Amino acid sequence: MPRSQCNQRSRRRLLAAVGTGVVGGLAGCSDDDRDDPNVADPDAGFDFTIEHPVDEPKEFADDQLCGVCSMTVTDYSDRNCQVAHEDGVGMMCCSPGCMFAYYAEPTYFGGSEAEIVGAWVTDFDTGRLIDGFEAFYVLEHDERRVDDPMDIDPRVYANRSTAVEYVEQYDDLEEDDIVSLSDVDTDIARIYRDTRLP
Repeated sequence: MPRSQCNQRSRRRLLAAVGTGVVGGLAGCSDDDRDDPNVADPDAGFDFTIEHPVDEPKEFADDQLCGVCSMTVTDYSDRNCQVAHEDGVGMMCCSPGCMFAYYAEPTYFGGSEAEIVGAWVTDFDTGRLIDGFEAFYVLEHDERRVDDPMDIDPRVYANRSTAVEYVEQYDDLEEDDIVSLSDVDTDIARIYRDTRLP
């Protein structure tokens, strides 16, 4: 068989494979999921906010999506966080890095303009949900020494002494890298979710 015919057949096979992949990919983007509350519809302006009791944490549920990254929050039970606005609007987050982004720019993520008055985060030491305003956050910045679902997250601790113990393990961290939630601004949030912030 002449070489030119082999090349034409190879090209046809390649084009057929690409065409099949495109059709299959488009089928996955069908409207079949529009009635599924667990699938965000970007055209419909999916609302990630929840009604929140404000004065206590709300239970995490399988149908809640992180308002920053859209991941199911219960997939990361050892990192779950949530915030509550004064007007009863809340946001569930899959991780403290996403919570930092939301805390710094709540309206960018569809949140309320009302003040954030409640926050709860999962302690990295005990796995318990603790008050986010009383927690201590280590601004970890080296993703090579952590195994986080979204590259890197701040480390969350209920006790400052535990946060200090973490910092003392590494030469490139110091006690100034321990912050409170009220210290978090857009610059700090960018350490963790730069591409998701305005």
